[in-house]
Amino acid sequence: MHHQRFLSLFRKILSTPTAPFHEYHVAAAIKEYLDEMPHVSLQTDSYGNLIARYRRGKTTPHLAFAAHMDHPGWVKHRGKDVFLGGVPEERLDQHEVEWFGPFGMWKLTPFEIVNGLIHSRVCDDLIGCASIVALFRELEDKDVEADVFGLFTRAEEVGFNGAVSMAQNWSLPKGVRFVSLETSAPRGGAEIGKGPAIRVGDRSSVFDDAVTAELIDAATDAKIPHQRCLLDGGSCEATAMNLYGIPAAGISVLLGNYHNVPPETGIAEEYVSLDDAKNLVKMILATTERMANPDAVSSKAAMKTRLEKRISEHEKYFAAAAGYWEK
Repeated sequence: MHHQRFLSLFRKILSTPTAPFHEYHVAAAIKEYLDEMPHVSLQTDSYGNLIARYRRGKTTPHLAFAAHMDHPGWVKHRGKDVFLGGVPEERLDQHEVEWFGPFGMWKLTPFEIVNGLIHSRVCDDLIGCASIVALFRELEDKDVEADVFGLFTRAEEVGFNGAVSMAQNWSLPKGVRFVSLETSAPRGGAEIGKGPAIRVGDRSSVFDDAVTAELIDAATDAKIPHQRCLLDGGSCEATAMNLYGIPAAGISVLLGNYHNVPPETGIAEEYVSLDDAKNLVKMILATTERMANPDAVSSKAAMKTRLEKRISEHEKYFAAAAGYWEK
């Protein structure tokens, strides 16, 4: 995607205010983009999650890329201002709050680029949401024949509410695997600026090995900078899906000032590497294209073939030793 077009899309979505259960502004911005795409259909489930599908050509769906539309914030409830999301209580009164009707966010810069970093009051997880929209835009522009889903969930910050509701009422075609797109604090040797992190798991679970291998294969084949690591600082929606028997994996863009909490004190913008965000879009595009190709062979399938060949090559030794076993 052209640099300025990429920035325009990310600026629009990351600048949109949101909070748990008040994701309607983000949903409207996403719909505005997707409505312009002729090969994308869009539904809303009973919980308010958005289910988008790009479908072109006679292909089979394999993946659903997912991101949540909320971010920790303040909500008005029964005459009180209640904070929802994982932020230390001692930080809650350290910064001015900006209200958007029934919900509020800390008054921070919506979006700016400084020294190759995207600074925003909400990177988590509007980076993931913008990346899925960018993926669909790229598929349309390149006339790619593929079938892939984009899922935009609600209320992740208070316990994966939207994702759990979706898992309980899973309506996607059989065989579709779930890939959580997140922003996460660096852990396990991962570093900001060295590419998106393909997660082998999070704090709560280990992810599906086959799905993870497909992501690594696509990134490796396309020479996209990436990291492979266990980010165990928190849990993501892939854990919720795995609990309900839906194979799931995760990719994270490494994040500074997680949940707007700097290391020492106060409240500040979150930040991610601009290159990491671009490479996330490249990675999910490459994975979508690769899995739409019926001739693509995964590294796991190739390893299985090698092992079976070794068995065949050693059959003569197996047969020669059989008589000794019978004694």
